[in-house]
Amino acid sequence: MRDMHQKMMAAKTPGERQALMGEHMKAMQGGMGMMKEMAGGGGAASMPADPKARMGAMEQRMDMMQMMMEMMMDRMPAAPVRDGK
Repeated sequence: MRDMHQKMMAAKTPGERQALMGEHMKAMQGGMGMMKEMAGGGGAASMPADPKARMGAMEQRMDMMQMMMEMMMDRMPAAPVRDGK
């Protein structure tokens, strides 16, 4: 998913970005599937019993969520700046 993000950021034209959009969406969907599994989509038995291991899994999931949010923000057009009036 990080590689896909780098490709999107390196695209120089809107056409190049548009061409990568389908691949980007597949990567995001794959990431969502992984996050569901990490959240215990396979049942309570899939979550680590060890508190340290559970914390590590939660940190991994949060990192992935942050990366996906950054990818979504990078896809959005820049918002106009308001002058506060």
